[in-house]
Amino acid sequence: MKWIVILIFIVGQIHVDLVLIEARYQRAVFQGSEEVLKRDFQLRYGDKWQGVWEASGNASEEDIKKAEELAEGLAELVSARIDDLETAALYAKYGRNLTLEPQVKLGMELLGKAEALEKMLRWGLVMHFSDEVISAPPYLAKLLLKLIQHDVKLDVDLWEELERYSRDYSSMAFLEGLLTGDFDEELHKAFYGAPASQLKIGRAAVYTSDVGLVVNPAYSPEELLGVLLQIKKRRADMLARALSLHGEYEFSEEYRCGSQYISLDGSAEKSGVIAICPWLSYSRRLWRRARNLILIVEGSRPPQLRQFKYGVIFIRGGEAEVIKPYTPSKIFEYIIDVLYGAGFYVLEGEESSAF
Repeated sequence: MKWIVILIFIVGQIHVDLVLIEARYQRAVFQGSEEVLKRDFQLRYGDKWQGVWEASGNASEEDIKKAEELAEGLAELVSARIDDLETAALYAKYGRNLTLEPQVKLGMELLGKAEALEKMLRWGLVMHFSDEVISAPPYLAKLLLKLIQHDVKLDVDLWEELERYSRDYSSMAFLEGLLTGDFDEELHKAFYGAPASQLKIGRAAVYTSDVGLVVNPAYSPEELLGVLLQIKKRRADMLARALSLHGEYEFSEEYRCGSQYISLDGSAEKSGVIAICPWLSYSRRLWRRARNLILIVEGSRPPQLRQFKYGVIFIRGGEAEVIKPYTPSKIFEYIIDVLYGAGFYVLEGEESSAF
């Protein structure tokens, strides 16, 4: 009986030491306000947090080394606290590359785990390294590798998520601009009004003005952009067929819109590029074209857009509303004739204001 009591005491002492080592490690690496650090301690240690706080007050570089030496024991300590294996595995598999607290929070929400951040702080799976930076401590590397092996179901299909929003032209244009780094606020205001301060595209991505764009951590921004452009291409191709324009057509990776190249007689004034954009592109190369660019976009003409330097045609179903370019264009007049011939109800000049 005596030996059992001694064994329990030793095991308990080892546990307390590991908790203290964990606490001293965080205090040694943390750079920020005490309020943030105390919040972590309260979540992780519950009613005992003040005692742990006081005992870890003189943490130093030596405590960082000690935590690295006792990595296996610290991993077991954290593992024993985890009561939601799926959340822990999703973070290990997809979320651990996010480091800023708001990004971690939003990223885990996109993975379907809205309460994940508080849980992970409570487990010690992640901790604050500064007021804003959150990460798994390096001594949990092997635990993270073990969690990655856990089978988790990811029920996010980028195509489905984006397709659901594909007729929200302002949002899709904004998202594309953010993903490519080409976003032009003035151009967006002209066509869609002021950009949103917050934007959520299902579980594919979320944007807030203070955090920026966060893509679902299971996918890269490049993958999201690729799917977005696939949807845009399909819509542009369908629109090009409905317009029945003559000339060479392709979906331009450079312009990120369908491109119809037309030359009526080989002359410069009767040749041009028709950019067919289900939603606006902010490609700088597109807008650098000096002459004879015609823009065709889906949707209704925004009331704030009365004139534009290029000819613009808004398509909605079987209706087309025309905004003529500043400079008269023979190729633009030809396109208008084509629209009439294709059976579109065309609104020009003053009547377009009632569209």
